[in-house]
Amino acid sequence: MRKRLTVLTVGCKANFADSASIAREAMSAGFEVVSPVEPADVIVVNSCTVTHRADRDSRALVRRARRDHPHASVILTGCYAQASPRAREALLEVDHWVGLGEEGVLGSVLRQIGDGAPARPHPLSEYAADLLLGHRRTFLKIQDGCDFSCAYCVVPTVRGGNRSLPEKEILEKAVEAERDGARELVLTGIHVGLYGADRGEKDALARLIAVLLNETERTRLRLSSIEPAEITEGLLDAISGSGRVCPHLHIPLQSGCDRTLSRMRRPYRAGRYADVVARVVARVPDVQVGADVIAGFPGETQADFEETVRFLCDVPVNYFHVFPYSARGGTESAQWPDDVHAREKKERVAILLQLDAKKRTAFLRDQVGKELEVLAETAHPGRGELSGTSGNYVEVTFPGESTEVGGLFRVRAASTRGRGLAGKREERNV
Repeated sequence: MRKRLTVLTVGCKANFADSASIAREAMSAGFEVVSPVEPADVIVVNSCTVTHRADRDSRALVRRARRDHPHASVILTGCYAQASPRAREALLEVDHWVGLGEEGVLGSVLRQIGDGAPARPHPLSEYAADLLLGHRRTFLKIQDGCDFSCAYCVVPTVRGGNRSLPEKEILEKAVEAERDGARELVLTGIHVGLYGADRGEKDALARLIAVLLNETERTRLRLSSIEPAEITEGLLDAISGSGRVCPHLHIPLQSGCDRTLSRMRRPYRAGRYADVVARVVARVPDVQVGADVIAGFPGETQADFEETVRFLCDVPVNYFHVFPYSARGGTESAQWPDDVHAREKKERVAILLQLDAKKRTAFLRDQVGKELEVLAETAHPGRGELSGTSGNYVEVTFPGESTEVGGLFRVRAASTRGRGLAGKREERNV
């Protein structure tokens, strides 16, 4: 009898792609991969370390895994495992600690725990692996690592420099996922805009999108977070020229104050960011633009923060992911003596979240009456409804049956509902 294994994930879309790869490797090592809500003999926690909260969430997930599965083997891997090996002494719930830099170790551990069970003859596709882990969208990793040197970020230290996956490998996975039923592929990585740069290629991401559209027939494509300087005219042509590329871009900002951006070592200034967003909005109909914002970066004065708030009020960004600054060991800013008081960070986060709510609401209201393409991800049988994600990244609830989860539907938005929309299905299907 095969041992049962599941993967719990903390962090970014790149981590979700890594978790699918772990599931594929586990299947090859002879495990039966199950969803996180099912009993399991082995729990793999794929961790994150981008903030103190991510560290805490990673530890909490390990402890929950041990509590819910007292007799299981618990494996910790991912960015937190790589960045904080000394924490192992305090996290006794972990049986096997595998950092990202330990190539081949996770596979060796899995084979050891699997007791030599026969491997699955045909490995899971990316789509099948995501389904087993409870994801309806398929996270297709196109690169890893980052060549930036932002003063606050530990990710390049943990993940290393930019490394692009071979185009042939990406295409094979995309075609295989579509064949197995995938309706959305999320092109993800740590710094997707650098795709191809390590091979000396220019505008390689735009070219990859064009090739993926040519090699697939009906699956829609979505880009994960992309830096402002990497949104080229070629990329905008690729996005706006096809109805299969989702009109949604998440463009990290971090601060709307030039003085703070300079201290952060960000490679742009607020005016440049505003120009990029204006071009995106002008070129891509019904696009939703998101941003990351850090509150309370070392040395950020009240005037600096107010400059960021004014900037966010004016720029056509529709939502923010707001983070209080979190010092990461080994980063430049962690050594600076002018950190902002925790109470002040909390107050600034609250102000930004209020503005975020206002912007989200305005965008939702603007979508009422429009036809949206929605990927059904969750069924609500008691209500006879489905909910899922629109192309422009809005949660939409609409009438449907459980058997229809995983499909793409045309939905006419009828009203706002909480942080999303409620709609009615159109007669035409996708």
